[in-house]
Amino acid sequence: MGRRQSYRPPLTALAMLLALMLFAVSCGSDSDEETTEDAATDTAESFDESDFGGEEAGGAAADFDVEMAEEAEAAEEPMVDEGDAAAPTDDSAESDLGAAGGAATPLTAADFGRQIIFTADITVEVDDVAAAGDQATDIIASVGGFVFGQQTQGGSNPESVLIFKVLPEDFDRAVEALGGVGELRNQVISADDVTERVVDLETRIEVAELGVTRLRTTLEETQNLEDYAELERLLLERESELELMRGQLRTLQDRIDLATITLRLVQDAINHSMALSTTLYHAQDDGASCPGNDDPTVESGTDLTVCFEVINTGEEPIADLVFIDTALGIDSTDDLILVYGDLDRLDGGQSLMLAYEMTADRRTQLRPKVTGTPITEDGEPAGPSVDARGEGFIDAFEPESDPGFGEGFGAGVDVLRAVWTAATVLIGFALPMLVLLAIFGPMVWFGRRWLRDRRQDSNGGGTPGARRGPPPPSPASAPQPPPPTGEPVESVPVAD
Repeated sequence: MGRRQSYRPPLTALAMLLALMLFAVSCGSDSDEETTEDAATDTAESFDESDFGGEEAGGAAADFDVEMAEEAEAAEEPMVDEGDAAAPTDDSAESDLGAAGGAATPLTAADFGRQIIFTADITVEVDDVAAAGDQATDIIASVGGFVFGQQTQGGSNPESVLIFKVLPEDFDRAVEALGGVGELRNQVISADDVTERVVDLETRIEVAELGVTRLRTTLEETQNLEDYAELERLLLERESELELMRGQLRTLQDRIDLATITLRLVQDAINHSMALSTTLYHAQDDGASCPGNDDPTVESGTDLTVCFEVINTGEEPIADLVFIDTALGIDSTDDLILVYGDLDRLDGGQSLMLAYEMTADRRTQLRPKVTGTPITEDGEPAGPSVDARGEGFIDAFEPESDPGFGEGFGAGVDVLRAVWTAATVLIGFALPMLVLLAIFGPMVWFGRRWLRDRRQDSNGGGTPGARRGPPPPSPASAPQPPPPTGEPVESVPVAD
């Protein structure tokens, strides 16, 4: 093994030790100064040779002692007390304060030695998204920042998201200026103190660099092939870990060096809408009784007045109103009676009443629809047209009366129609059945005849169709008539 590299204590440990010594010196106590020097000496002695390897580590510890002694001497120099620094002399007061004698410049995170990530998320509602985006970009450029990203969407609901990067000392001023681009809807500001993460990463990087250096030195001096392969694998792992930590530190430092502001610009949402309601009453008086509240079920021939109320439920006026109802045959406002309101301009929250007189003669499903164009206060178009639909019905029925000749004749015609319909159905059903009978009837007849012939043949043959019975008895076995009474009976031999 070759000569090991001398150990250098981490800068973080030196900085913390120096801060401890400065605090002790500020108290102005001789005993504290001795304690600080002893602490520096004890700290240096704590790195014994067993931890860093032999005599070389002892040399590193000696160098560390020298450095601590030099820092302790520097700490003994006179320092200005914090209380004195806060109260400047009369000669410097005018130079430190402004002409108007304002407050001193506020301290930043860097003045306290802290590593802080500043972020802000702002949502602003504007009249023109594109113009507001240009204005926000100019504001950031004026404070020395720049656009880091942008995403814009058009259409009926335009929106733009801009990401800005500024210096931490310009963060508050930029956030305040961006909030004034339009109407502020939401604002979230956060400050994340990552000092400990930065110190931890720096320390781990220093340790990893030391380990990589030692592995490289050992790899150069090894002669065993197996040891060489194992050391090369370890070196590759340590270098990968080192580069990963360096990347994390760079990313963290970039977020610390530049604050991030996300600005969302949304279009000012102006409501454009209308509502339409339908009522009726049983009379015709030029709409004087509108709105109505009568039953829509009436006898046929009843005079009715249908009332249509149009309400502008939006925020801006609506002009060029067009009214139609295909069920009633209405194709313009000329067919309607204006009860109150203005057809040329309907302001937000206002309403107008229209009436339509008719005679009920059948059941009618109402389908009213009104359309208008939103305008600004100056009469300029303010967006696409809007419409509203209503609903309702008129149920007209015929009055009841006693049945007469017409009703009887109609009932008889209905019966004949039903009979004719039934006969037609039966005839239509029977025709296909006749075709089936013509096809399968002969087959059934021949099949039955064939089965009968087979049955006769199996019973002994004979004339087809002749009735078969038991065979006639033989002459020998025929019964003999009885002999006459009183006469002897001669026996007649029977031939075998």
